Amino acid sequence: MAGQFVPIPDWFSTDNQYCGMAVADLAGDGTLDAVVLMVDNPAGQNTGNYRVGHALAADGTVRDWGPWLQVPDWWGWENQGAGLAIADLSGTGRLDLVVFVVDNPPGQNQGYYRIGHGLAPDGTVTGGWTAWQQIPDWYGWENQGADICLTHLDGQWTLVVLTVDNPDGQNSGQFRLAKGFGADGSVAEWTPWVAIPDWWGWENQGAGLAVTDLDGDGRPELVVFTVDHPQNGNTGLYTIGWGLDGTGHCVDGWSRWSHVPDWGFWQNEGVSIALRPGTGAMPQLVVLAIDHPQGGNAGYLRVLDLDTDLATAPTQGAWRILDFGTEINPVHAALLHTGDVLFFAGSGNDPDRLDAHDFRTRVWHYPNPGLSAPATPIDMFCSGQAFLPDGRLLAAGGTGQYDPFFGLRDALLFDPQSLTWETQPDMGYGRWYPTLAALKTGAVVATSGLGTDGFLSETPEQFDPVTRTWSELPVPGPIPTYAHLILLADDRVFYTGGQFGTNNGMHPSIWDTATGKLTEVDGLYNPESRSQSTSVLLPPAQAQRVMLLGGGTVDPHGPGMASADTQIVDLTAATPVYQPGPPMAYARMHVCAVLLPDRTVLAAGGSGMEEMADSVPPHGEIYDPVAGTWTPTAPERVARLYHSVALLTPDGKVITAGSNPLRETEELRIEMFWPPYLFKGARPDSEISSGALEYGATLTLTTAATIRAVNLMHPTSCTHSCDNNQRIIDLPITGKTDSGALTVDMPTNPALAPPGWYLVVVIDTDGIPSVGRWLQLNPATPAPV
Repeated sequence: MAGQFVPIPDWFSTDNQYCGMAVADLAGDGTLDAVVLMVDNPAGQNTGNYRVGHALAADGTVRDWGPWLQVPDWWGWENQGAGLAIADLSGTGRLDLVVFVVDNPPGQNQGYYRIGHGLAPDGTVTGGWTAWQQIPDWYGWENQGADICLTHLDGQWTLVVLTVDNPDGQNSGQFRLAKGFGADGSVAEWTPWVAIPDWWGWENQGAGLAVTDLDGDGRPELVVFTVDHPQNGNTGLYTIGWGLDGTGHCVDGWSRWSHVPDWGFWQNEGVSIALRPGTGAMPQLVVLAIDHPQGGNAGYLRVLDLDTDLATAPTQGAWRILDFGTEINPVHAALLHTGDVLFFAGSGNDPDRLDAHDFRTRVWHYPNPGLSAPATPIDMFCSGQAFLPDGRLLAAGGTGQYDPFFGLRDALLFDPQSLTWETQPDMGYGRWYPTLAALKTGAVVATSGLGTDGFLSETPEQFDPVTRTWSELPVPGPIPTYAHLILLADDRVFYTGGQFGTNNGMHPSIWDTATGKLTEVDGLYNPESRSQSTSVLLPPAQAQRVMLLGGGTVDPHGPGMASADTQIVDLTAATPVYQPGPPMAYARMHVCAVLLPDRTVLAAGGSGMEEMADSVPPHGEIYDPVAGTWTPTAPERVARLYHSVALLTPDGKVITAGSNPLRETEELRIEMFWPPYLFKGARPDSEISSGALEYGATLTLTTAATIRAVNLMHPTSCTHSCDNNQRIIDLPITGKTDSGALTVDMPTNPALAPPGWYLVVVIDTDGIPSVGRWLQLNPATPAPV
C-alpha cells in the first residue's frame, strides 16, 4: 500500500535548487540505506550536501540519519538539476558515489559529474574525488530538473542521464546513455539524446530516474518521474520505459503515466526517486520531494507500490509508445518478408508537398530504432497496395491533383531487398482511393478509384507479375473507393459492403473477376453506413466467414456518425446472408482490425464520430470467433483516426501508427500493442524444415511445446481501415516424425492461400503463439517438356 510522506529532519535550506537520491546497502549487511542530496541556494555559490538515512523501511522511515556532508568544490551558482548514483564501479567490493549537477550560466546550460570513491557506511568518501567532468552536447538552455542512475548494459557499466528542457510551451524530458562508464568517470560512448514520449507538464519542478529489470527478461527498465506544476496544486507522476538497450532507446516502449496519490504539494523545488525491493515480485518506488512553503523548505521521503502495466497485461494486454516515430504520417503500411516495416505517404495530404514533389517513404528495420528513407518517385498518396508472390509490394494509383482529386495511372513495385521503388507499366485508368487484391494466380486486380478526370474508374484491371502487363477485366459495376475485397476459396472475390465513402448503390456481392458476374449477398444492416469500416476473413480461412466491423455515415454537412455493430456472413452457405454479430463496446469509424496469431481479432483505434478525437474509444477490443465475445484491451493512448494503420509483427505484437484528421496535421508516434498472450508464460519454440514449399507439400516443425494448432499467416498490408489480404490458414497436424517433430500439410488450393510469403506460427495448449517463421508458398514448378 502507498505510504505517507515522512519528513527528513534538520532540513536546513530555505531555497533549494533540486536534489538527488540513491538507495544502497552501504554497510554490506543486507540493510538498505537512503542517501539524499540537497542543493542549497544561498546568496552566491550553491552548495551540494548529502546525508545517509540508515535502514530505510517500507513506510519511508529510517532508523537514524547521519550528518550533512558537503560535496567538495561544488559547481554552479544557479543549479537546475542534480542527482546521485551508487555502484561498485571499480570492482573492489566498495561502493562509489557519482554526483551530478546542472549549471545554469547565461546561455546554454551544462551538466557535470564527479565520482567519490570508497563510500563508507556513514557517507564519507574515503578514496578521494575525481575532478568534475562535463557531459558533452548538453540539452537545454533552461532546465527544470535532472537526475542520473547506473545500470549494466552489454556487460559494462552505463550511466543514464535525464534532463527536463523548458522551452516556450510544453516541456520535454530527454535521456541519454554514457556506455562503458569507468571508475575514473571516463565514457566509451555517449548515445544521442532521446525524447521521452508524451512528456507531462509545461512547468516542471523536478525530475527523477531509477532503473531495474521489472519483467525478468534480462534487460533493465527506466522509471522516470516528474513534478507537474499547474495552477491548482502540483502532481507527481511517472512513466516506465521498457527494454532499455545499447541503442539508447527503450525499445519495448513507454507505459502510461501513473499519478502518485495524495501528492499534497503546491510548490516543489526538486524531486528524486530510487527503488527498493518490495514484499512481492515488484520493487517499491522511493520518492524524495522538496516542499517549498513560506518560511523554509522541507524534504520528505515516501515509499509506495510501483504501478506497472504488468498487473492487467495477462487479461488486457499492454499499450506502449515508442521513443521514436514514423517521421512521416504512414498513410500506407506493410510488413515485408525481411521483417522490415514499410511506411509510405507520398505527399501525405499536403498539397504543398505535391507542388514541391516532396514524396515520402520510410522503412523501419523492426524492431531496431531508426528508419531509412528510400526515394519516392511519384505521389503515392492514397494508392492501393498488394503483395506479389515474390514478396515485392505492388502500389498502384495515387494523387495527380488535389481539390478536386484526380488519380494517377502509375504503378510501382517496392523491393524489400534493395529498399527501392521500381517503376512498372502504367494502368489504363487513373486511380485515387483504389483497391488492390491478390488472386490465386499471383496476379493482382485493381478496382475503382477516381480517374485522371476525377470520375470513378469502373473498369477493373489485372496486373500479371510475370509479364508485368495490365489487362482490362469485365466491368462488374461501380465498385466503391477503397472497397473491401476478399479472395474466396472458389477464386471469386467478395465485396463485403465496406469501403471509404458511399457504396455507389452496390450491395455486398461475390464477384467473378473473369466474367464480371455479381452474386448479391443480402442481410447487411444499414449498408449505406459502412464508410471507414473494416472487414476481416475470420480465422481460420477455411471457414470462409467474413466479419464487417463498425463504419458510419457519409454526411456532407458534418461528421458522420459511427456504429458499434458487427455483421458476419458464412460464405460456404448455399445462399449466404449476413447475420448480426456481437456488437463492439464502442462505435468506431476509421477502425483497423488485425488478425492475431491466437486466432482472435483486434479492433483498434477509430472514433464514434468521423475524424473527431473527442469521441475516441478509450481502449481496443479483442474478438474471439469461437466464443463469439469481445473483451477490452488496456487503454490506448494515441487517437487513431483518418490515415491511421495497424499491422502485426512476426513476434506477435501490433504496430499502430498515423492519424491525419486535419490537413497537414500528422501523428508521428508509434504505439505498440502487446496482446495478452505475451504475458501468459513462456512462448513455444518453433523451427521449420524449409523456407520455401509448393502447394500440397509437407512441412516439418520442430518444437518442444505441446501444440494445439499451426497457422499460416499472410503478412499485413493496410491503408484507410482496409487490409484485403490478411488471413490465417489452418495447417492440420498430420503426424509426428521419429524425432518427435510435427508434420503439417501445406494448402492445396491457391485461392485459399494465394502464392507468396507467409508466417508459420504454432500455438501451444495454453493459447500462446510462437514467433512467426517466414515461408514462401509457391506454385508447383512445371515439369520440363
